[in-house]
Amino acid sequence: MNVEGSLRIHFTSEDLGRLRLAGATDWLWEVVLSLHVLQNRQPDLVFGRWRQQSASTVSPDLAGFLNAVNPCARYFPDFLTPVTRTGDIAAGIDAVRCTPRTQFSVQLTELARTRVLPPSVQQLSTGDKDAVAHACRALRSYYDTAIAPFRPRIDRRLAEVRAGYARTMATGGSEALLRSLAPGCDWRPPLLVARYPHDADLHLDGRGLLLIPSFFCVRTPVTLVDRELPPVLVLPVRHDPRWVSGGPCAAGGGTLGELLGDTRARILDLAGTDALATGTIAGRLRISAQTISYHTRILRDAGLITSHREGASVVHHLTPMGLALLNGLPTPVRHW
Repeated sequence: MNVEGSLRIHFTSEDLGRLRLAGATDWLWEVVLSLHVLQNRQPDLVFGRWRQQSASTVSPDLAGFLNAVNPCARYFPDFLTPVTRTGDIAAGIDAVRCTPRTQFSVQLTELARTRVLPPSVQQLSTGDKDAVAHACRALRSYYDTAIAPFRPRIDRRLAEVRAGYARTMATGGSEALLRSLAPGCDWRPPLLVARYPHDADLHLDGRGLLLIPSFFCVRTPVTLVDRELPPVLVLPVRHDPRWVSGGPCAAGGGTLGELLGDTRARILDLAGTDALATGTIAGRLRISAQTISYHTRILRDAGLITSHREGASVVHHLTPMGLALLNGLPTPVRHW
């Protein structure tokens, strides 16, 4: 999805006192947002290997149904991500099963405004018991196939992020936590302004806000469409691009080129020797500047390089994570 607008979250003093951080991983949010990642076919350093592996193990029928009910689009139904006390996958699916028929109808009718729904999803919109049971089995099957094999790594990373946020809140209070959510979020009291696919407002009105870091949340935060539901803000996190293999490139017998692709590996290697402009890299690799810009954007999105403009040129530097990856060292943990 393109990022074209801002989400403006309106706080009162009461809302600052009710700002909360999720205590555990919310696995239904990981299911829903990972399906969006799976539908996105753009090259990706962080999720490319996971996407390739999952695409080969998730059945086409299962993926087809879940993609229809949960498209990677501006709108997807809120009933897929109910708020539960624990975030446990079984509790989440039970909550989906208990969704009132009216919510199935209203939300899937809204979805039908943007796309043609297959018969299986149309049946779900009626709240039919068998259709709901089928949707719950599909969510569980997808979780078992695409998420559960990686659960320890996902859980460990999100626990690190939550711990960092908790330390910030404990030492500096709610406003310090809101300031620490950048990049992508900007605390401008009494507004938290976040990059978003379109312009939108969320008035908390004393209800507070639940912050949920998500492993598969990409580029921008996510919130629920129905403003009457308890307010949540799902946040992206930084990743080590080697997370699928669980360690340095050599651990899986692979090379940096196999992980990143040869061109991006060569760019990273050059950036490790000096800060270089796009044109300089293009000349050394004998590749067009446009192609280099494409690959540096992917490296930048993965947190491996930073870029800044010097006159007419864009200059690229390795980040600590990029340097660690290049040297085969453990990557630093980054909280934001």
